[in-house]
Amino acid sequence: MEEVKPNLPESHYAPLNLEEFKNLKGILDSITSHMPEQHASLIWSTFNRIRNAQEPQPCTCGSSGAHWGRAIGELRTWVKSKV
Repeated sequence: MEEVKPNLPESHYAPLNLEEFKNLKGILDSITSHMPEQHASLIWSTFNRIRNAQEPQPCTCGSSGAHWGRAIGELRTWVKSKV
């Protein structure tokens, strides 16, 4: 993915701040085929924040893969629109 542009106003990354945005971008850049379980809560809560939703977090088992794929896909699209 592209680098974060340093001269954009912090409001550009709303509802995240710049630090949260950079952290999310780094996590998303590191995900290839398997989502690291230690990032599940952050990914799901951010997914809900950018959509202004309160969807319950699914388990991290294989049967929930479609939910996680949707969340990661939407987050990647959102991040790409902000850089």
